[in-house]
Amino acid sequence: MLFLFVAALLSANRSEVPPDIWACRNQIEIWCADGACTAKAEAETTPMDIWARRDGAFSVCAYTGCWDGMAEMASVNGRLIWAADDVDFLSGRGGFSADVTLVIVEKDGVGFVRVGGFASPVLCLPAEPGTR
Repeated sequence: MLFLFVAALLSANRSEVPPDIWACRNQIEIWCADGACTAKAEAETTPMDIWARRDGAFSVCAYTGCWDGMAEMASVNGRLIWAADDVDFLSGRGGFSADVTLVIVEKDGVGFVRVGGFASPVLCLPAEPGTR
């Protein structure tokens, strides 16, 4: 029985193994504050770089800094969820803290990030180990 299990693992296609690291970017920006959400014009969109690992480590970068930390991480019905509270925004100009929520649907890489005033959809791809 053990032989069959090991053989199945060795013969598995790499694409069948869930990625440990995800890299995400936003194409639009949604800003939510004071009980309302609005989409920013394309020329006003803040690009965000997001990295998240299955061990809970994440980085959400915007402007000139990043919210970096360790989150509670869960995998629920094909959705990966990272949640962390009071994460410092580290930049050269000082920072502030915010709660961070990231959700990625594994089958198509569509996700959502909520941090600070941002509440934006993101597109995510599996990343190679060692890239972040």
